[in-house]
Amino acid sequence: MSLCESVLEILEQQALEQHFNRVKTVWLEIGQLSSVEPDAMRFCFDVVTKNTLAEHARLEIIATPGSAWCLPCGQNGCRANAL
Repeated sequence: MSLCESVLEILEQQALEQHFNRVKTVWLEIGQLSSVEPDAMRFCFDVVTKNTLAEHARLEIIATPGSAWCLPCGQNGCRANAL
């Protein structure tokens, strides 16, 4: 819920700066390792945006793959310690 409230705050701030009063679509990139459940995010978004400039806006979630960075070798996706 707090993530959606933060998204709404950003939308409201941008509406003031860019002079718009309605949001039709919101695109969010959410990583697979973020612990964010897309269905819960959609539900909360609809609740939080009720009676706001983003009411009835479509929430498009772009799932991004998770990746790991190896501290010892500095490589992405290193399998040195996987054994």
